Amino acid sequence: MSGQQGSAAITVIVLMPLLIGILAGVIELGALRVLAARVSAAADLATLAAADDQDADALLTTGKIRLPANAVPVARQFFAANLEQVAPHLVRTPDAAAAEADVAAFPDVPAIDPLTGWRYDHPTVRIAASVPVRTPLFGAVLLPSVVTINVRAASAAR
Repeated sequence: MSGQQGSAAITVIVLMPLLIGILAGVIELGALRVLAARVSAAADLATLAAADDQDADALLTTGKIRLPANAVPVARQFFAANLEQVAPHLVRTPDAAAAEADVAAFPDVPAIDPLTGWRYDHPTVRIAASVPVRTPLFGAVLLPSVVTINVRAASAAR
């Protein structure tokens, strides 16, 4: 009986690093999914804020909804502000990530986005960003310690 207990202990000792590595990978993958959702929400909220900031004078004179001239910088500003909540996990600062994002405004409709191919029937603000994030537990199990989250968000003024 004592020989079987000894072999069970050896099996546990041999398999423990593998089990710990799998557990670390699963935990990091779950955290990465949450982080990706938060970065995506940051882009969505930034485009909403920029599209909601409408040109009131054009609305009063023409009755049509128009994006203001500063829609792109407003979207960048809100994207950076929204990324602040996940800043410890980002490789770059939120301001740098927002500055590198491809932000475009489509005030004249209908319009086709050259990046995505999407058709816009209303004045729209779009963000396409690649945000690198740290994944330290992936690095511990010999996977990349930096993963890039790609997001695209578009919001239309209606």
